[in-house]
Amino acid sequence: MKRIKVSEIKPGMILAEKIISPKGQILAEAGTAVSAQQLLHLSYYGIKELAIQDEADAIERYHFDAPDEFVGETQSWRIVNSQEFSEFKRAYEKCADKLEEIVNDFVKKQTQLEDEELLEDIHSVFEKHSTGLGIMAMMLNIQEIDTTTYKHSVNVAIISRVCGGWLGIKDEKELDVLTMCGLYHDIGKSLVPQSILTKPDSLTAEEFGRMAEHPLLGYNLLSDAALDRRIKLAALQHHERNDGSGYPYGLTKDFINQYSKIVAITDVYDAMTADRCYRAGICPFEVIAQFQREDRSKYDQGILQVFLQNIAESYIGAGVLLSDNSRGTIAMINNKALSSPLIKLEDGTFVDLKERTELYIKACI
Repeated sequence: MKRIKVSEIKPGMILAEKIISPKGQILAEAGTAVSAQQLLHLSYYGIKELAIQDEADAIERYHFDAPDEFVGETQSWRIVNSQEFSEFKRAYEKCADKLEEIVNDFVKKQTQLEDEELLEDIHSVFEKHSTGLGIMAMMLNIQEIDTTTYKHSVNVAIISRVCGGWLGIKDEKELDVLTMCGLYHDIGKSLVPQSILTKPDSLTAEEFGRMAEHPLLGYNLLSDAALDRRIKLAALQHHERNDGSGYPYGLTKDFINQYSKIVAITDVYDAMTADRCYRAGICPFEVIAQFQREDRSKYDQGILQVFLQNIAESYIGAGVLLSDNSRGTIAMINNKALSSPLIKLEDGTFVDLKERTELYIKACI
């Protein structure tokens, strides 16, 4: 057991002691994995430190399973078993397979990046699922199918295009550039050893160093290609952060391209949702809480807040399972606390999660 500052605690660490509020409320029991939503709530109480168990144990425990009674005909189940999702999945997998073929030919055979057909496929995805919110619902449920680099890149491309629309980008050519930024942002990983990319355990310092080379490797691969410069910069800058804490160069906000800033957020969002899957659906409010726990200087807040607010608002009316296993629907989003909406419970009463900080959303149903 050790005591760690709340600001340094990662979601999923196992509590060694129960958390009790100044008013005597039990916020979390010992032996449970702490969530990002709980950690965000602790700031309301001024709690500075927590006692946690061995950190290695946290990695396995953070994949929260929903209780048995939760498994069934949930919103996630209905989406995955719909005809629309089957069509989306086919189009999505076609895009990922095509991207893998294009990148392999480009890297190994030095062919041109023939991406017109790939863009047409993505256009067709958007035409069939006309709203950004509809596409995001599909994306959240396709995460459990596969997490390869190429599928991740298609995810980031689609989510970036949706985000671009939310930010007010209406020109189709500009949206195409942003989409391409997502498609090729991780192309440098094609030169990273597969043993590192697929290693299930933590990377050694040397292996992380090799992995951290992929932005520069990607930029070098794309440097002579007939592409918009912003696509090349997204490959180089998607791990840079506004406060200078990113890599490979530690650039600050004035030196990072706007499209790179968008991809930086959608890249992390996709990684979070892919790694934080519930058995019966993914809870976006945990992802929102994780972003909100980050230092505000890390990401472009003008982009991030629009992105997170649209995600949160897409769940108004959706069913949720709370941490005390009560159920309800999201009635209203709190713009100042996006991960803590107003919930209408099954008995007709309302609970404001911003006020009831011992509760949080365990899963969307």
